[in-house]
Amino acid sequence: MTPDRPAFRPDIEGLRGAAILLVVAFHAGVPWLAGGYVGVDVFFVLSGFLITGLLAREVIDTGTVDVTSFYARRARRLIPAFFVVLVATIALALFFYAPIDRPGVASDARAVALHYGNVLFAKEAVNYHASASNPFLHTWSLAVEEQFYVIWPLLFLFVGRFYAGKETINRQLMTAVVLASVVSFAASLWVTGVAQPWAFFGMPTRIWEFAFGGIAALLVARASIDRRISAQTAVILQIAGLAGLAFSAFVYHDATPYPGTAAVIPALSTVAILLGGHRAPESTASRILGGSVLRWFGRVSYSWYLWHWPLVGLGAVLDWQIGVAGKLAWSAFALVLAVLTLKFVEEPARDPAKLKYNPQVLAAGAVAASIVGALIATGAFAIARRQVSTPVQRALMAARRDGMRHDCWGSLLENASGPCVFGDRSSQTTVVLMGDSHAEHWLPAVDRLGRERGWRVIAMVKPACPVADMEEFVNARLKRDYSECTSWRREKLRRIVAMKPALVLLSSYDHYIAKDGESGGWRVTPEMWRTGLRRTYGLLSRAGIPTISIRDIPQAGFDAPGCLSRSAARTPFGNNRRCEFSLADGIVPSARAAQTDAARGLRNIGFVEMADRMCDRGRCSVVRRSAIVFRDDDHLSATFSRAEGPELGRRIGVVFAQIARR
Repeated sequence: MTPDRPAFRPDIEGLRGAAILLVVAFHAGVPWLAGGYVGVDVFFVLSGFLITGLLAREVIDTGTVDVTSFYARRARRLIPAFFVVLVATIALALFFYAPIDRPGVASDARAVALHYGNVLFAKEAVNYHASASNPFLHTWSLAVEEQFYVIWPLLFLFVGRFYAGKETINRQLMTAVVLASVVSFAASLWVTGVAQPWAFFGMPTRIWEFAFGGIAALLVARASIDRRISAQTAVILQIAGLAGLAFSAFVYHDATPYPGTAAVIPALSTVAILLGGHRAPESTASRILGGSVLRWFGRVSYSWYLWHWPLVGLGAVLDWQIGVAGKLAWSAFALVLAVLTLKFVEEPARDPAKLKYNPQVLAAGAVAASIVGALIATGAFAIARRQVSTPVQRALMAARRDGMRHDCWGSLLENASGPCVFGDRSSQTTVVLMGDSHAEHWLPAVDRLGRERGWRVIAMVKPACPVADMEEFVNARLKRDYSECTSWRREKLRRIVAMKPALVLLSSYDHYIAKDGESGGWRVTPEMWRTGLRRTYGLLSRAGIPTISIRDIPQAGFDAPGCLSRSAARTPFGNNRRCEFSLADGIVPSARAAQTDAARGLRNIGFVEMADRMCDRGRCSVVRRSAIVFRDDDHLSATFSRAEGPELGRRIGVVFAQIARR
């Protein structure tokens, strides 16, 4: 039996509006909607519901799928607005962004234009020092959706070829969609545990969400569902679905392992709303979702999604202290552009009266638009490379890469393999430098001290792995317990105790702990920090090893070379004053207090402070004594670190003498 074409459902349009509001709030940093990214999952399920319904009807009616027409319809819906925003974002980057950032933006634009940006972002996500300020980052979900659209009609085409005209075709379609969801979900669970960025950005690990929507569409197409679900049950489904989405948005955060099992709640919640809304179209929940306000946001949701992230990023470029209110203001401006894009781009492209519908021409046009977009991005890349060819910009570009080269860094998942010995390698006096990247950026200084003072320096450093011994530590990038860090830290501490060096230098990033009023991705509390440091300090103290902790440097909060690059190029709103920051803004008082408390009553533990080398009277500059202090927003450049070697050594000597007298 051929299912009837469904009538327009205002609740679905309203649900789309609710989803975009969640995403925009999340990207603006609204603290109580830290899980607003689940709005993307809602979009995925809705797309699966609508597309599966269309394909199922076509297969049942004709026994096949006109793949060219399908691709043409999707291109007509997605490509015009996408192309406009792509070109506009490239232009904004070439005009407002720091010259040293422009080549990277243009390079990413090529991948985005060719619809594989999600693959690029998955690769970059495992790079510890990768920049998060990417105006195209949000297009990962569009790339996933477009890749899904390539393969999904082929599944229905395959089923249609074997079961066309048979009474069981509905059942076979359901079997195929369920099987796809099971395989994809199993892959998602596995990949989330071993390579979370690929699970998050990858299309194969997201198919199950589209398939959940597809299962809902096939269930709705069966008239029997109206008999099996009462109106009362349908209302309960809607309420449960809305509650599930609210729970996800309010409770999830940026350290939640995702997608994994966590994504099941928003996905199933969306399915519940779809099934309940079909059976109870006049319920209170249906009327709320189908209200004029949410429906309006739903109509403009695609263009708003495209525009809001680049403009929020632009706002952050112009003012690094933009805050939640500023991001919301830029999102509101993006909404204005979205309305204009809907009226003058999206609607004309979808109107058969204004654009002659020829599937082959439209499909070819979509390919051509992608190629043209990639060519524009390539041209922008060439322009951007010329813009950074001046001596000043080349120096600032070099500052971005101004780290000490060595083989001791390893990665988040793997430990360094080579011997990590610096300073005077023949000396019998051993000094250990241990910690995360905020210990590693002192290595040039400690290496210099080793050469000048006859120290054999052993570096024990690992990305995002603090010296605080916290078993419950969740890595904000991996979205799971950072077991690699725990095992690495304990092995290194055992090694230190066994070798009994003359001195251990420790340092860690303080901003694992969020400042008051901020939402931190690492979810480390001051008590966790104090307890973890106490374990580490206590172990070294009991072993009788002199230990000096270099307190963390203040964090700039903005990319230092980028700020200097904008200022040097005199880009709009770029000026020297913004390349400074407040000491109070750059430190985490609760982390420092916990550090002090952790050492209380322990022998052989002391602290060295270096913040005053970057700050005067509460103001900090990113250029000190003719050296660029940071290579990004919080890691010291090797040049500055090396120059600070003598002063660091003097202060270490003072504290070491104090420890010896205790």
